[in-house]
Amino acid sequence: MTDETTKNNIGNVTMTFTENGNLIYDIMDGEKVERMNLTYYNSDDTIVSDQPSHPQKQKTKYKIKNDKLTLEFEGTVNIFKREK
Repeated sequence: MTDETTKNNIGNVTMTFTENGNLIYDIMDGEKVERMNLTYYNSDDTIVSDQPSHPQKQKTKYKIKNDKLTLEFEGTVNIFKREK
């Protein structure tokens, strides 16, 4: 995350996108980590994700610029920085 709005909106999270279509979404809460294992694919400027344990496709607009990922979902914009 790179901005206070994102931290306030979703807390301390990381997302790992794999080349084979898996999305690992970790939510850190103090010493505890909650992990969601999702699948994803991109279509033009949209990431389509799904959680196999609770199937429901969600579409999120995205753009990548200067190693920053901007996600827009339901009118809320969140910005993430790429970790190397």
